[in-house]
Amino acid sequence: MGREYQINSDSSIWDDFVKGNDDAFRMIYTHHVQALFKYGCNFTHDEALVKDCIHDVFIDLSKYRSGLGVTDNIKLYLYKSLKRKIIGCLSRVQNLGSLDLEHLQFNYAASAEEEMVNKEFEQQRTFQLERAMSTLSPRQKEAIYLKFVSELSYEELGKVMEMNYQSARNLVFRGLEKLRENFSKNI
Repeated sequence: MGREYQINSDSSIWDDFVKGNDDAFRMIYTHHVQALFKYGCNFTHDEALVKDCIHDVFIDLSKYRSGLGVTDNIKLYLYKSLKRKIIGCLSRVQNLGSLDLEHLQFNYAASAEEEMVNKEFEQQRTFQLERAMSTLSPRQKEAIYLKFVSELSYEELGKVMEMNYQSARNLVFRGLEKLRENFSKNI
């Protein structure tokens, strides 16, 4: 088959992909498609729209691969691309022209696996967390998701959300402070 990618860095996989290696393309798709779907579903409950946007991201990657630049973080590149696609689709569907990033909804909800652990205790904690999360702005919800669920660095988070490093740290900090304050009120 092709080159073994499990031990290679994102930059070498990306480089092979840009040079036309289909195994590298398949590896990028296989490794990231589920995380992209999960991330995309936080912007809209329309799973078909999310799947279409993911499909479009990978079509564009394939179509424009020879003109793509260098990246050392494929996940970051894909998250930004998917977010742009979803914003474009939602703007067209809602006839908005362009969607304001400040008003883009980010609806993170705990997964079923998280709720299965220690059912009674966790259900109560989840309810309290959801109540606390509902007090956050959509941007704070997205920042917390990217930082703690997707495990992006502040620099990567800033790139996805189109803000500088310090603004990304501040957004997460303010969101966590608000969560702590509202969570402790609910206990």
